[in-house]
Amino acid sequence: MQEAIGACRDEIKGAAILWVVFFHAQLGLGGLLYDVQKIGYGGVDMFLFLSGFGLYHSLSRDADAGRYLLRRARRLLPAYLPFCVVWLCVMLPLYGLGTVQSVRVVAGNLLMLGFFAGTPAMINWYVSALALTLMLAPLVYGLMARASHPRRYVVLVAAACFAGGLCFIGTEAYMAVSRLPVFVLGMAAAVPVREEGTSGAYALALAGGACGLAVLYGCFARFPETLDFYGMYWHPFVLIAPALCAGLGWLFSRAGRASAALAPLRALGRASFEIFLFNAWVEVLGKRFGLAQGPVSWLLWSLGSVLAGLAYHAVVERCMKRAARGARRSE
Repeated sequence: MQEAIGACRDEIKGAAILWVVFFHAQLGLGGLLYDVQKIGYGGVDMFLFLSGFGLYHSLSRDADAGRYLLRRARRLLPAYLPFCVVWLCVMLPLYGLGTVQSVRVVAGNLLMLGFFAGTPAMINWYVSALALTLMLAPLVYGLMARASHPRRYVVLVAAACFAGGLCFIGTEAYMAVSRLPVFVLGMAAAVPVREEGTSGAYALALAGGACGLAVLYGCFARFPETLDFYGMYWHPFVLIAPALCAGLGWLFSRAGRASAALAPLRALGRASFEIFLFNAWVEVLGKRFGLAQGPVSWLLWSLGSVLAGLAYHAVVERCMKRAARGARRSE
């Protein structure tokens, strides 16, 4: 299971970002398609699981905290900061905030932590959750590396994260903080084991996912009051997200990584962060400022956000390669 997730991480991220885009669009669907769409926020939980998986491998190669943070900054900030500046230039006049609140919005978005401080306007809450997980990863890795049975120990770490999240219950921040356990499970899934019963690991993941889905839809049907305030919109994804990542990893690995059919998903996965930024912007402009009107308009704007994210990712990658070549020539 580890090999399948690791080898197909880009493809899984591609599927996850499509699910998130689908969730954000107001397409007027019904029936089964709407049932799938209304829980598309679970794509973010898949990102958190895959982020934990990837960060464990990054830290296992070099656990120095300073170099780790530098690597993460080089990966995220060249895409995030230019986008953030443009977003601020466009959105601050639209929100019409006063001087103090505008300073909070600028600082909160540039530093990526504004959601936890109640900043009046954020690009998206996931930005702050991502920053939190990046800072938390070295600590979790250090605890796991010292444990004789790291996968057993991680249950305690996940439980501690869940308990810590309860301090924020009833607040907006709870939506981000209470998702830390799925990130920790992603790190645990990357821990190497001497002998892995592949079929048993898949069976366990899928059984957990089935239980998570049953709980989720049970809350939708019988206990809707628990969905938002108590976090039952997303808590079941601590079981569902690993199952989806494992199942998609198995499926994509059987198709073959070099398969032309998976190339679009790989491209979407590699640009998933940039696509998310543009799509989150479209969601706010569409729902709060009326940019998108009707299903066709939402479909076109959603498609546009995907294409913009792909193009922006390509530009950022090209600029980074040129900068790297220039740095090598100057040495």
